[in-house]
Amino acid sequence: MANANTDVIAAVRRKLNITWEDADTSARLDDVVATVSPRLASLLGYPSDYVFLPTNRAFGSLFLNACLYEFSDAWDDFEKNYADVINSERLLVVATFDPIEYETNKIMGEIYDSIGGDDDA
Repeated sequence: MANANTDVIAAVRRKLNITWEDADTSARLDDVVATVSPRLASLLGYPSDYVFLPTNRAFGSLFLNACLYEFSDAWDDFEKNYADVINSERLLVVATFDPIEYETNKIMGEIYDSIGGDDDA
């Protein structure tokens, strides 16, 4: 299985229609993902270390669109243009998100990774 961050960066590249490879663009994409994840998590009511995956049916599209706006230095426009979506999704998160389960799963994943767990097994 590919690295999750590699998959995220690849999805953002596709969303932004970036077909070239260079160090500056790759660094910029890394910065965009690192910036968007905690910002979007905060807007939606998740912990700041919540990881968005483009394959997530609920938030994948919103995350990719947030990356598009951030890459274009237009985060304020994202918040304005997606305010209704953000507000409705936040209500869903507040109603369904279980912080104890989230922390437990995060800790178990870290333990699994530390003992050399492999998703391909």
